[in-house]
Amino acid sequence: MKKFLVGFILFSMVVSVIPGAVVDDCDTTCVWCMDWEPYGLYAGQNELVGNVSVRVCGDNLEYKYEITEPGWCISEIHLMALNESPNDTSSSWYTKYVTKKGNPKVGKFEVNKEGLCVTEYSGTLDISEFYDGPCDKLYIAAHAVVCRCDVEKKCVEADEDNSWAVGFENYIAGNGTGNDENRYDPYRCLGVANVLSGDRENFTSLGRDGSIELFFENKICGDGDCTTPDLEVYEITYNQNTDWEELISVEAYYGGNYHYIGSALNANGSTAVNDSFINYFTLPCECIEKIRITDMSTGASSSGQVFDYDIDGVKANYWCISEYTCTDECETAWGKGTSFPGNNWAMYFEYGGCICN
Repeated sequence: MKKFLVGFILFSMVVSVIPGAVVDDCDTTCVWCMDWEPYGLYAGQNELVGNVSVRVCGDNLEYKYEITEPGWCISEIHLMALNESPNDTSSSWYTKYVTKKGNPKVGKFEVNKEGLCVTEYSGTLDISEFYDGPCDKLYIAAHAVVCRCDVEKKCVEADEDNSWAVGFENYIAGNGTGNDENRYDPYRCLGVANVLSGDRENFTSLGRDGSIELFFENKICGDGDCTTPDLEVYEITYNQNTDWEELISVEAYYGGNYHYIGSALNANGSTAVNDSFINYFTLPCECIEKIRITDMSTGASSSGQVFDYDIDGVKANYWCISEYTCTDECETAWGKGTSFPGNNWAMYFEYGGCICN
């Protein structure tokens, strides 16, 4: 017990003295991760097209390239990091990664990805051979080739395992008179519907006039076929009692606004699953960012207990994806920082090193 307490105290002290350090995963072993730091990604020296974000996580440098300006895609990525400055001609940079004049040889960088046409790309670089911890400064050269690109939106069948709502926002619990307050927990409607595994006790009640906004792993859409359901809302009703009339309205958010999709009475839904009604909705052929479900129930029991819609799970059957086609109009790009010593505009940036000063 004493050993455990000492270890816990030391663990807490380390967290407290390293700002930005978090424990990312302690299920098996603890992995220390620093905060993400973004650096502008500039094409052709002065056009901001996106960001390069980096952080140290354990023995790895994690990186994310993201395009933020429409019409651009990433076709190549080259990245290198050392704990030595490229301005030091005796550093390891000059053994392989830059010329004698200080010009970077991007094809020799440890991270080399070509043949891409994406707006986001992420990966890791092992830095365990030279990185000494959060007080060690890293010098990072983040290069990319970005190209003008065309985009086509497509509605494809969702991955069955990842088609359920994964997050919520703006949960407003309405009137729940006579109901257990534990029913008004927005987390209970996320993920696979519990009733599919026989659990009819975990669901999210909306309350009279209550609402919730739900989003998915990807943007969702309608496939254009009215004979196949695009959205499925699972509602818990014990023994599928049709006297408990519970009504919802569903809206889809796209184009900067909410649009009405339809309303449904629980008892009019499918009874394919015991203790549940499944209400089906057809979605428009748009890239939908999220949906909003609002309770419009009016009924109540003789004792005054209000009837409200109990969401067990929401499933989107189609994802809206973007397919990119890169053109030959390309520019070299660098993460914003300090110029390399050579006679070019290639850059590197510094990360970490100051938090322990």
